[in-house]
Amino acid sequence: RLQAMAEKVAFSRDTCIDLSSKSLGANVLFATDEWFAVCENLLTQAPPTFDPDAFHEWGKVMDGWESRRRREPGHDWCVIKLPYTSKPMGLELDTAFFTGNYVPRISIQGANLEGVEGD
Repeated sequence: RLQAMAEKVAFSRDTCIDLSSKSLGANVLFATDEWFAVCENLLTQAPPTFDPDAFHEWGKVMDGWESRRRREPGHDWCVIKLPYTSKPMGLELDTAFFTGNYVPRISIQGANLEGVEGD
């Protein structure tokens, strides 16, 4: 689950909005791999859950973004379009229930593509 907090007044959870909210218009434009769980799960506002009995044809159902293990060099990545041009003030990535199956590090990059053709 991803939360991208932007400042409304002064930074705190009470004075910021969650720019990664699907209800505000955030959406996933691209993900390199969504084998086990779709990237759109990062935009879910509900707290993480775990159902030990939930399986689908590829394996365990997870409520975060989960790709296949890589056998070659590289990494998985996604592009998320936030609903508003803003200055993010904080970021929360919740890896609850991904015990032993989470990435050791992440990289976050941002770009203002307003007015770019194909936006």
